[in-house]
Order: sequence, then structure tokens, then C-alpha cells
Amino acid sequence: MQIRLENRTGKRSGRFVVYEYGTDLFGYVYVDKFRGRDRGKVVSRWLMQDLGSLVRLLDHEIYKRESENYENVTLAV
Repeated sequence: MQIRLENRTGKRSGRFVVYEYGTDLFGYVYVDKFRGRDRGKVVSRWLMQDLGSLVRLLDHEIYKRESENYENVTLAV
């Protein structure tokens, strides 16, 4: 699954951050963070043991991006 945040204000217009997360074959929870303007580049990877860590990490990361005027543009399916 993924969460996509875009900035549509000022100099940072067009920049995005994508958080892809899920579980691997061994049951660990992973998060990959991509940033960029046209194409994304992996800037961080996390591997966690439980879903609580995932929720805390995403809460903190999304809060930081919202303070920089990034908006959630993830389409609900």
C-alpha cells in the first residue's frame, strides 16, 4: 500500500513524498520512503517488528510533511 503527499505551494510545487508499506515474506513490516519531483528516489527504508511501530512512524512522518504544506493525494479505492 502507499500514501502519496504532494506540495502545491511556492517553490516546492510539484514535489512529492511517497510512503510504501507492507509486510515481507518473514512477517516483518517495512516502509520505503521516496522523494522527488518527476521520478522518486528511495531516501529511507525502515524494517519493523510490529504494526504499532508502523503507525507511530507514519504519524510522525506525515505530521512533518503536513507542516511543510504537503497534501495527501492518495486515491481511495
